[in-house]
Amino acid sequence: MSTLKFMITPHADIELFIKRDPIDYYVSIPGDGVTNDTGVILSIPGFGGTADSEYYSQKLNPYLAERYNCIVVSMNYFGIHRTRLMYLDNSFKESMEKLYHTPVDYWDHITSDVELKQRIVKVLESKGMQSLDPRCQILRVTGRNEYQSFGFLPTLDCLTVLGDIFKRFPQVNKQKVIAYGSSYGGYIAMLCGKFAPNTFSLIIENSGFSRAEINFMVGREILKSDFVMYQQHNEKVYSMSCAYNNPWTILDETSKFYLSDSHKLIRSLLVEEHRVPSETRYYHFHCEQDNIASVEDKDRVISLLRRYNPTFYKRVGQGDIDGVLFKKYGHAMEASLRKLFDYVAELDAGSQLLKRTPTNEFLENATRVFNCGEKDYYFHFKDDFSLEVKIESKVKRTDYSQNSSDVISQSRAETELPPVIKSQKLLEQLKRVSDSILDSLGFVISKVEQDELEPTKQVMQEIIDAYLLIMSQLESLHESLQFDQISILNDEIVHLFTVVVHSYNHHDSYQLKQVLSQQLYKLVVDWKAEIDHMLEPYLT
Repeated sequence: MSTLKFMITPHADIELFIKRDPIDYYVSIPGDGVTNDTGVILSIPGFGGTADSEYYSQKLNPYLAERYNCIVVSMNYFGIHRTRLMYLDNSFKESMEKLYHTPVDYWDHITSDVELKQRIVKVLESKGMQSLDPRCQILRVTGRNEYQSFGFLPTLDCLTVLGDIFKRFPQVNKQKVIAYGSSYGGYIAMLCGKFAPNTFSLIIENSGFSRAEINFMVGREILKSDFVMYQQHNEKVYSMSCAYNNPWTILDETSKFYLSDSHKLIRSLLVEEHRVPSETRYYHFHCEQDNIASVEDKDRVISLLRRYNPTFYKRVGQGDIDGVLFKKYGHAMEASLRKLFDYVAELDAGSQLLKRTPTNEFLENATRVFNCGEKDYYFHFKDDFSLEVKIESKVKRTDYSQNSSDVISQSRAETELPPVIKSQKLLEQLKRVSDSILDSLGFVISKVEQDELEPTKQVMQEIIDAYLLIMSQLESLHESLQFDQISILNDEIVHLFTVVVHSYNHHDSYQLKQVLSQQLYKLVVDWKAEIDHMLEPYLT
């Protein structure tokens, strides 16, 4: 039995454009080596676990590798390092001062987490309370300068690592590829099945989430904890809510970190449009009383999956807690992951963990497209076992790729419509283009802040062209539809466009960052609000 470590360049962060570092993954090899019968198991840790922990690297993964003749792979995917490091920002200190009348300097010179908890307990005890108000959430830090992507980037890491395994061990049996995880790891396993439905023979999950749980992404904004710390003092237990330092927001729709409906849909296992029939067999286990991952949501996922895949589902009741396989009635049930896999292997004995065909998305050069509202997510699997995922705005793809004359052209049938109806169709098009401008400008700003000017130059020109097209068309319709004037704002935006073009031509990244993020974006947001207000009476 041997365990190997590899480093790999991960897929880029295509949502928030945070720079990524290489990730490490660990491979347990069966004692007899890798043969044509050797399969692959992605063994995916959940919250609190890591790929190189003693449990995964020395207990679970070697056991599965030897017993089931599989290469067993665990990786330290994006956001896995949920560290205990805490810091007190101004928001925490100001909230404590407002709600508990605690002076800001009370938090000075704290040298350890233990001392921090002791000071909080002292405040709570003086007020006769045992729980810290959720408006006073302590910030915890995600390692490697990462954040909580909640499933999306971790799943891209799983698929990228799987491709690398196929490349390093070309002889592996591609009819025997399994994704296995518990809690958050189970959710990632199910997303693997969603994004690559023809690659896996089995998806095995215990107590996984079914959708993006936003308390793990924007817990401070919705006053729900991501993590709760406990401290015992004088025979009482005190609880303190924490949030991780994530950039996401649901309150500021103008932010480039806004958690949109598109972000949520790509993470959801409840969208039927995202499903296709496949051979992959699903095995699910979920406690009937789970206050972390909703069992009702899981019921809906199962109902949907059964229309497309062979699916086994065990709702674990109080009577199923046996102290061996399931040890605790609650989230994840402290299930033995070795015994749970053995249990599934017995259920699947007729198929021997195999699917009928050896093909998968990589070998097929498959492209999977997920409609997520305003955006589409494209997954391009390549036969060199690499993966490329990109996001495209529907409006940008259908309108920006055409000339201005194409955008406003009408079909022969439309030209025969009454003028009022033709105007309405044109306004609908202009509204869609204005929506896309704001999205695309956010993309440009994110890339420019990482000093990636060249990839955004053409997008910026398309934004300018689309903006000028909209203003030209609104001007032509001004008298007939009695639009309000927006010439002053228009002049400001056109001036800043000129500055932006000059900055691109002179490779002045500093000025470009200043103009885009501090001046232009705010003006375009205001302009977009005016456009929406102006068009509203004509589009209802």
